[in-house]
Amino acid sequence: MSGANNVAIPPNAAQATLQRELVVVFSNLAELFGNPRSLGEIYGVLFASEHPLSMEEIIRRLGISKGSASQGLRQLEDLGAVLREKENGGRSHLYAARLELKPLLSGFLSKRLVPGLSGGAERLKRLHDLVPDLPRESQPGARLRLQRITKWHKRAGTFLPLAQKLLQGE
Repeated sequence: MSGANNVAIPPNAAQATLQRELVVVFSNLAELFGNPRSLGEIYGVLFASEHPLSMEEIIRRLGISKGSASQGLRQLEDLGAVLREKENGGRSHLYAARLELKPLLSGFLSKRLVPGLSGGAERLKRLHDLVPDLPRESQPGARLRLQRITKWHKRAGTFLPLAQKLLQGE
């Protein structure tokens, strides 16, 4: 990320439009995957920028709070979507979006989907244990629905490790 010129250049009209549209695209994607819009907005502004940006510049461009920016950058870094480096030996940091799809998908799978899936098995077992307590006429429908969701859960449990393995290759 380091370069001779790490200064955030204010965008001209075309750059501002590009940035605004990318922010919308990524904020919509963030919402689609159950994340806060601000997470997508932060990634979008970094994705649009040719140079790494400081948190203060991100806050200025998006008009978000320091807390939202800090939390969003931390989450994006945890997902592997953002790279961080110290700004020319100073105390503040600069952030840049990773532009490759592979680390983004891999981070999302390992940090969000896999942990969510592992908790689902125990929950499904508890739901199966509730069936005998249901009214007799409701039990067949409940069993059918639980069989279906258990099947989906098993398929996801098979697919996610394969997807992770594919993303780790190369």
